[in-house]
Amino acid sequence: MVPSLPAFGWLCLFFLLPGALVAVFSLGESTFFGTSPVDLSSPSLDRYGEATSDTFRIVFQNTLQLSIVGTALCVLLAVPMAYLIATRLTGFWKYAAIAAVVIPYWMPFLLRTYSWRILLGDHGPVTGVLGIDSLGILDTLAGAQLGVVYNYLPLAVLPIAVALDRLDPALRKAGRDLGASPWRVFRQVTLPAVRPGVISAALLVFIPLMGDYVTPSILGGVKAAVAGSLVSSSFLESQDWALGAATAVLLIALVLLVLGCAALLLKLAGLLVRIVRPLDLTARFTLGNRAWSRDVWGPALRVFGVALCAFLWVPILTIVVYSFNGGRSLPVWSGFSTRWYAAVPDNPALVSSIGVSLRVALISTLVAVIIGTLAGAALARAGRPLRRTLLGLLLIVFITPEIVSAIGLLLLYVAAGPALSNGVVRLVIAHSVIAVAIVAFVVQARLSTLDPRLSDAAADLGAPPRAVFRRVTVPLAVPAVLAAAVLASTASLDDVVAASMLGNVGTTTLPVFVYSTLRNGLRGDAAAASVGVMLLIAVVVVVIAWVLRLRGQSKSFAEGLVGQ
Repeated sequence: MVPSLPAFGWLCLFFLLPGALVAVFSLGESTFFGTSPVDLSSPSLDRYGEATSDTFRIVFQNTLQLSIVGTALCVLLAVPMAYLIATRLTGFWKYAAIAAVVIPYWMPFLLRTYSWRILLGDHGPVTGVLGIDSLGILDTLAGAQLGVVYNYLPLAVLPIAVALDRLDPALRKAGRDLGASPWRVFRQVTLPAVRPGVISAALLVFIPLMGDYVTPSILGGVKAAVAGSLVSSSFLESQDWALGAATAVLLIALVLLVLGCAALLLKLAGLLVRIVRPLDLTARFTLGNRAWSRDVWGPALRVFGVALCAFLWVPILTIVVYSFNGGRSLPVWSGFSTRWYAAVPDNPALVSSIGVSLRVALISTLVAVIIGTLAGAALARAGRPLRRTLLGLLLIVFITPEIVSAIGLLLLYVAAGPALSNGVVRLVIAHSVIAVAIVAFVVQARLSTLDPRLSDAAADLGAPPRAVFRRVTVPLAVPAVLAAAVLASTASLDDVVAASMLGNVGTTTLPVFVYSTLRNGLRGDAAAASVGVMLLIAVVVVVIAWVLRLRGQSKSFAEGLVGQ
């Protein structure tokens, strides 16, 4: 019970309570710059009527289209890549493919999104090679769709690859030895085993997509207005907090509705399979003998893998190259120069934002590691009722779009007054909420693979529970804790939504600073600073991996990074 208390207390105070405030404020009426932002003297559902009017219906339609289509495309692209990683690659090439998929997700979110404006812009490499003025993709819904697929594709590949990696290869081999075609083995053996990974991938992509308004605003413009942008503008621009809160509640309801419909469809699909399978009505076809099939699909999968890795890496390499652009306009190449790197120290606001980002990431990661490690231990070792309750709370954190959590905390900070007025403290709390869940799940996954008899043996030798946790559990969980710390700090350094809503004067983070410059085009010094932070993250990860390799724990660290 004791290890779970910090997580319960932290999440109840800084997640459930803010969520309740959002629901309450959605029943009020905005006072517009009054002493209290919302008048709650006469609760009503009028704000929900405004949020569901024809004026805002297109916003929710865009949100659903980008999220559902984006999730479907990510999963469809992820399955063959994950299959290649898990079944066709071994040794160095397997780890190289995993790194090629994972590393782009660690790169600054805004950089890899804006890089598409350089690639597809009027003066970009793609239009230059094709010899045309414009592709017509930018500032459209199609541009936003491209951006969300690109940004969230790694989240879909990893869970599916993990699920496939856990499938015993002997099962597929046995199916082939019994005369089944490769397609039938894939359909009847591989697909059922990969189903949990596909579901996890869909959730990991769909949930953040429902609240993401940064990608649509950068690549889709006004034609890709989404619910997240409506919530943000209601709080930060129009000051209509009641309407923003009602929109946030509707966004949560929409998420739950889609998830409920998806769960129902999965059950119906499972029922249909059980009905049809005994009838053996499935189509049977071959592409020739099995040797020819293997010869075709093996190279085809590798070509696909190379193309997908190029899709992930070309935008990042583009932004790195263009950070050395000597011209005043970053998207227009004017020759190689390091002037923007030299200009970073001369921009006090930029330097300050870098310091704030690093400070917030360090403190929030430390908080999340302490609380999340205890929660992970509770998930792995606690009794069923406690474990299910904590798991349910952490899952609720995961399925809540970040924009909803951010405005809930904003309402809490306003209610708390001077007690929570420090910008760094506000951001640390916001970043640590989701980071606690990340650390808890990564640590739980690691501890679940360990032999529980180790802790039992220590207890039998007279060690008290605290000593067992400190001397047995923690050392064994160190690689997973470090991997979770990398993921949590990266998420903090990459955050735009919460940082833009909860920061105050003097606590602007680097992503918020960069985002503020995008309206007039990305500044060269901001791009250079972001590339520097990106390289810093890469160096830290390499150093940690090298140290753990010397201790024989690099595999556990790598598994933690990819979610095993």
